[in-house]
Amino acid sequence: MKTLTKTSLKLLIRTKAFWFFMLLMPMLSTLILKIKFDSSAAYTDNYKEEIIELSDSDAKVAYNGGKGEFVIKVYDASKSELSEYLLEKIAKSGMFLVCRADLTGKNVSADFMKKQLERDGFEDKMGAAIYIPADFDEQVTGGNPDKALTLYVLSEDTRESVLESELSLQLGRIIKNPSVKYLQEEDDRLPEKELISVAAGSQRELSQKQTNQRSQMGYAFAFMTLGFVFCGIFVAHACIREQKEGVFTRLTLTKIGAFKYFFSKFAVAALVSVMTTGVMAVCTLFISTDDIGMSRLSFIGMIFMMGLIFCTLSMIVGILMGDIMGANVAAFTIWCISALLSGLYFPLNYTSNALKLASYLMPQKWFLEGTEMIFVGDKGASFMILCTTVAFLAVILSLGSLGLKVKRTDGWGNA
Repeated sequence: MKTLTKTSLKLLIRTKAFWFFMLLMPMLSTLILKIKFDSSAAYTDNYKEEIIELSDSDAKVAYNGGKGEFVIKVYDASKSELSEYLLEKIAKSGMFLVCRADLTGKNVSADFMKKQLERDGFEDKMGAAIYIPADFDEQVTGGNPDKALTLYVLSEDTRESVLESELSLQLGRIIKNPSVKYLQEEDDRLPEKELISVAAGSQRELSQKQTNQRSQMGYAFAFMTLGFVFCGIFVAHACIREQKEGVFTRLTLTKIGAFKYFFSKFAVAALVSVMTTGVMAVCTLFISTDDIGMSRLSFIGMIFMMGLIFCTLSMIVGILMGDIMGANVAAFTIWCISALLSGLYFPLNYTSNALKLASYLMPQKWFLEGTEMIFVGDKGASFMILCTTVAFLAVILSLGSLGLKVKRTDGWGNA
């Protein structure tokens, strides 16, 4: 069996495509971990009812919505205490998501607003836009609510009428007594609202930085999964060729037998996982642990165990397919479906219960869970990931052995 493993590994090393996946995928994973981007808006729940500050007036607000909120983009050239109070009351009304672009100190002309709204209307997605001029305080103290702000309706959402009513109410209160202290004392006399989040109740509380790292880790897992799947499929290619050329039949006539033959292929898949993980370990030397969000040892351990699962899975699926082209298609299908359903690319919090249930059947889902556990300092993360790996390997090997027995009755192994 040792000779079989060495021979299979030598044949695998001679395959150029094998080196392509083994070297390129860890490099791409390292690159995605090193790139800094903010994707926290897609993973965080905006239930805190706070004003979201935009980097500039051209920033897109569509990335902050997506959960059914009525999104309002505010161009605030005043940013006074009164305008701040007004926007906070709109944000805390429970129906609107307020995103503010700070325009203080800038020359905001009618032509600027026209071009900005035309661009936002075509390239962004929002319910309405509000322009607050620099002389907001003077207009409200002078009793001119029509000149205090300008409301632009950019959708056909019926909640726009509710926004108009809320703006009229709050502007009326401010005009009646333009003192933020007095207005806040009035608010303190109102019944206190208790905010309960149902959708995020079972989720771990991650900081914005950790949320971005979790998102980057998902993309890195996607690249590594692709590499492991195709490295495993190259092991299956060797099995298929040996079956077609009668090598497997001749081996079964010796003392080696079918069990030792397939066990040697599993050993090759494990060695391939070690080799690919080793390349990833070298690549991590070019990034800091701050980019990963965890220790290098924890990260490399997760990569190896995920690789062991997918190398074994793709190898067995390829062997059962019995055809090189069919094995390649099956490997790509495994990668696509598992990456999509596990939530590597986007959150599944607001999908159907069926998709949420299907995501728990994907190995990457559990490795993402382990990543979050490590981020929050949960000491049970290593044990959970280890149990997940053992469980998936047990299922894969059990179903694989059953499939091979059925396949052999149909002629697999007969040259």
